[in-house]
Amino acid sequence: MVVENLRRKELFFPIMLGVAFSLLYYNMTLSYFSIVLLGLLGAVLILYDIKIGIYMEILAYPFLPDIVNLLFMILLVGVYIFNIVFKKVKPLNKHSMIMPIILYIVFITINTVTSSDIVGSFRDLAIHLTSIGFIIVMVNSIDNKRDFNILIVLLVLSATVVAAYGLYQFATGGVEMEAKWVDKATNPDVQARAYSVFSNPNIFAEYLIMIIPISVSLFWFSKKMHKKALFLATSMALALALLLSMSRGGWIGFAFSAFVFMLFVEKRLLLLAIPLGLGGLFFLPDTILNRILSIANFADSSNDYRIRMWKITLELIRDNWLVGVGFGHLPFKAAFGKYTRTMPTYHAHNTYLETMAEMGVIGFIVFISFLFVLFKYSIKKLIKGNDKYIKIVSSGILSGLAAVLVHGLVENILYIPRIITTFWILVGLLLTLVQIKEKP
Repeated sequence: MVVENLRRKELFFPIMLGVAFSLLYYNMTLSYFSIVLLGLLGAVLILYDIKIGIYMEILAYPFLPDIVNLLFMILLVGVYIFNIVFKKVKPLNKHSMIMPIILYIVFITINTVTSSDIVGSFRDLAIHLTSIGFIIVMVNSIDNKRDFNILIVLLVLSATVVAAYGLYQFATGGVEMEAKWVDKATNPDVQARAYSVFSNPNIFAEYLIMIIPISVSLFWFSKKMHKKALFLATSMALALALLLSMSRGGWIGFAFSAFVFMLFVEKRLLLLAIPLGLGGLFFLPDTILNRILSIANFADSSNDYRIRMWKITLELIRDNWLVGVGFGHLPFKAAFGKYTRTMPTYHAHNTYLETMAEMGVIGFIVFISFLFVLFKYSIKKLIKGNDKYIKIVSSGILSGLAAVLVHGLVENILYIPRIITTFWILVGLLLTLVQIKEKP
């Protein structure tokens, strides 16, 4: 009798699961049912090992809708908290960089509450807090070089797929060119700009320049020829996609990242970089060369637009200099519209002016201090160490951050959700490396 009762209990769960799936399949289309099935399978795998969820996020986030990506990162944070409470895993590690991040979180939260558009500010606050939550999970879950290497390889491979789609898009004429993307008077030969899964080629470039140095660092460190060939291919695909984005800010950011990488890894290459760079200009197509030369052309409509926008933004900062108009691009957009009705915009096309307009001088100091401490701390802990793998890979990550921060002089890099997530992932990678290096 006891044995029969046990058998009934063992059969109960599979039968109920089968009934539930049957009802779902009956009431859903095949595509939605497949998504639910994959989602449940993913949830089971994440509960089994949260690292699987981290790898899934790193691999998939460029392709996911923004809301799905945010919900998935929230799920990972929830699973990690569940593991702390019920599975007795180790609690959060005390990281030396946690205080600058906490200070940044506290300030953007206060700046959201005091914003001229609280609902608008909450949009950006949610993206930042969710991304920071994800990197906290990552830092506390990836605890050895093997797992870390899987993480960055997946990051590079995912970016390569994004780049390959941009190249396919460009080659097949699947790029819809907007008139505002290029001044036809100064760049008459530019007929298309690649943007892949992003809505804008400049945003595509922001993403690429953060990942290219990481791909190069894997190529640089790899000893086996098949690995060198793989990461040479990924680096070339990413670089070609950046070239076809026609993003001048992206090109400048990439050039700066190359300088930073050589400075950290092999200073002797700097002696060759300038003559090779200048010599390479003679082999560029006229389309690319004209686009480069237009950087210094203030008659170019894009340059003129940005300069006029920066002047108006400075007026906005002057009137809201202490704490700004509120965190996020929506409060900025509303405030900017009061100064001009002929130049509607979403952001200031300059990360630093945008930060000061949104959060005032105090917020700007908090943001710059965070970046300064991050770079100083990473150089001290990672670049100056004896571990060759950590030194080279961290050089790639820091170069990627340096690239996008230079691009931030002509774009607001902390505006699009996937770029915000990528930025914080790079920060998280640095903190994870420090944690791995300091682990006994």
